[in-house]
Amino acid sequence: MPTPPFDILKREQDGSFIWVEATQDLKTAKARLEALAARNPGEYFVFDQKTQQIVAKTTDGVRET
Repeated sequence: MPTPPFDILKREQDGSFIWVEATQDLKTAKARLEALAARNPGEYFVFDQKTQQIVAKTTDGVRET
């Protein structure tokens, strides 16, 4: 079973990151960002394992990318 390519992470107050979950596609990852931030405000990121880049982020429930 292949590993989902998109990781969702949350930035902690000390600047570290906590892995939240992984998804198979970017559309699902972006939807999860909004749902997570609405339930528990903070900074969330979608990290693409293939490109090694942050491809979406949200701060306090507002998606920035």
